[in-house]
Amino acid sequence: MTALLAIPLLPLLAAVTALAAGRRLPWGGGELVVAGVALSLVALALVPTGATMTVSWFESGDYRLTVGLAATPLTRFVAMVVAGVAVCVATYGVGYMGGRPDRPRFFAELGLFVGAMLALVLANSLALLFAAWEMVGLASFLLIGFEHAAPGAAGAASKAFLMTRAGDVGLLLGWLLALAATGTTDVDALAGAVEAGRVAPGAVTAMALLMLAGALGKSAQLPFSAWLPDAMVGPTPVSALLHSATMVAAGVFLVLRLDAVFAAAPLAMAALFWVGAVTAVFAALVATAEADLKRVLAWSTCSQLGEMMVALGLGGARAAAFHLAVHAAFKSTLFLAAGIVQERAGTRALDRLGGFLRALPLAGAAFLVAALALAGVPPLSGFWSEEGILAVASQHGPGAGALVVLLVLLGGTYIGRAGTAAFLGRRRDRAGTGKTAWTMRAGTLALALAAAVLGWLLAGSLGALLPFEADPGAEVSLRNLGIAAGLLGLGIGVARGRGGSPALGPWPARLAAGLSAATAAPARWTTQLARRLGPLEDALDAAARRVAGWTWGAGEAAGRIEVRGFARLGDGLAAWLAAGGERLRALQAGRLYLYTLGLFAWATAALAAGALLLWP
Repeated sequence: MTALLAIPLLPLLAAVTALAAGRRLPWGGGELVVAGVALSLVALALVPTGATMTVSWFESGDYRLTVGLAATPLTRFVAMVVAGVAVCVATYGVGYMGGRPDRPRFFAELGLFVGAMLALVLANSLALLFAAWEMVGLASFLLIGFEHAAPGAAGAASKAFLMTRAGDVGLLLGWLLALAATGTTDVDALAGAVEAGRVAPGAVTAMALLMLAGALGKSAQLPFSAWLPDAMVGPTPVSALLHSATMVAAGVFLVLRLDAVFAAAPLAMAALFWVGAVTAVFAALVATAEADLKRVLAWSTCSQLGEMMVALGLGGARAAAFHLAVHAAFKSTLFLAAGIVQERAGTRALDRLGGFLRALPLAGAAFLVAALALAGVPPLSGFWSEEGILAVASQHGPGAGALVVLLVLLGGTYIGRAGTAAFLGRRRDRAGTGKTAWTMRAGTLALALAAAVLGWLLAGSLGALLPFEADPGAEVSLRNLGIAAGLLGLGIGVARGRGGSPALGPWPARLAAGLSAATAAPARWTTQLARRLGPLEDALDAAARRVAGWTWGAGEAAGRIEVRGFARLGDGLAAWLAAGGERLRALQAGRLYLYTLGLFAWATAALAAGALLLWP
């Protein structure tokens, strides 16, 4: 149906128009992207759940590739989260990019990203999902490296592109295996075949593990985590959109979309849990020692996504989807508030910030609301989603429950430290006194409001929007323990945060250095191998050229021999035979008396010869 197709197309059309005509518009094309995404959000509200559109793209034998969109409860819910956050971030971006001559390119790339992300979420075909997945990766590369002249921007963009591509190979192989097993790329057909037992268990496990590799790369889970903190060199709207609600959430969404496949593969579910658990704890510890405000939020994103993976690995799909939406609200708020601070201070270094609550009360209030939501303080949004994850974890033993409580404690610690260093205490850096654009304030306030009330709404009156069956609530004692852990973490962070000192000491920073070295080593080895292969390739090329030259020379020599030898000999023989034939033809004149005379002459000559031989 038309409304369903318009959802991803509107931002894409806005992107093309912004690039073509942005220089002639007052906001550089930003108004087009805001309007396009807002209309997509309206279309999502109007499209009924269950609406689909599918066309056959390619058929060969028993294989059928389809492309299409579907508004299932899950896809519609996640698409609304993506579009809602994108509207607020694009509005913020209008002011953030104000007066810059490269605004049209920025908004074109932003619209491209949003359109591709909406296509990814709504796709009901693995082929279309993969195509949109790759388009999201390309758009993120362009946005992270938008300020390509800035130090580290080009390297960060390339690092993000290459590390996520490594995981994407697994996704490609996974959906090709699904095509081979089912004969179609339709997502619902795959789920039905798996649930009906028509796909061998080994194939299901292989499929799930391959697709998990793609999810880990996009969601910056170990060992693919190092690209996300480096990507903070991009503009603040890019960090707020890509690294809170959209690109990094695509991995979690993929597992949710293929829930039937993963549920039938216990090994993949175990891998989900353990990778998510290790990533969540690792990233949270690193965030407690990170000295850059946006990098603290980046490591926080890795940790929060790891917590969603833990919930998925324990079978808590609804809890993971709940936390995905809530995390999108409070994390994008934190990024936008941090961007306002950076614009005013000219730096993101925690040891150079401080006292901005008085200078930027709106940004400070928004950051405070989002930080309390991240720490799971009731009644803010994070409390409700953390309760759902705690409830799922408690059903699998005290160890899983203790893990989630530890993550809440660490979350409160690193966000309390970051907020204290940036907004409380004495003002240490007085650079910049300009006024924040009203569009930046509007986008930040809208998301801060969502960070405050979205969890309460989804836990109550809007609970029907959440996909999957409801999980039982957490016990009161466990809920209180989670609240206490969040408050304790906030206290530790506030106490240790003044001046930007590491909350738990400097040792977690060495974890990040170790990860960076471990992930850089394969790239360095590959580069060295490529450099060593260069001379070998040149030598092989020279040898091939020599062989080709010798072959060419031999061919030319054979041609000359043929022309000057065999051809002339053959022509001479043919001429001699022709001449002989002409002479013989002269003897065949048709005169009988001549033939008789010739026979008489031969006979006479033979008799004479015989007489001479017999003469004594």
